[in-house]
Amino acid sequence: ARMAALDFDASSEVILYGDTRPNSPPGPGSAGRVEIVENQPNRVTLRAELSRPGYVVLLDRFDPNWQATLDGREAPVLRANHMFRAVAADVGTHEIRFFYRQNGLRPGLLLTLGTLALLAILFVLDPRLQREATAQTTHS
Repeated sequence: ARMAALDFDASSEVILYGDTRPNSPPGPGSAGRVEIVENQPNRVTLRAELSRPGYVVLLDRFDPNWQATLDGREAPVLRANHMFRAVAADVGTHEIRFFYRQNGLRPGLLLTLGTLALLAILFVLDPRLQREATAQTTHS
């Protein structure tokens, strides 16, 4: 409802989903300048110069698989204005990197590799499997 209000100014007000901190930085107007340094499908790098603490909002679709760093340190990616992503930043010049990392991909890959390693070990240790594999290749 707040975003639909006539007095809502997206350039100076941020509504965060599920965040308990104050949603708008203090003071009227923008907190600074932001430029896109790199824009690739799975990563975006921004340079922000803030004159007061605020949120750097990237007008790109929020997805929980997006991760971020602020000046090289991990930073939470917040859902801003219902559909965009944002990072909180203090006064100063900052480098913000958003990168896409599929949740569950690394554990799934490790599980698959572990299973393949176990199968290889079982194959080497069980001579019956070796004989069956050899028999199948000679009949083919």
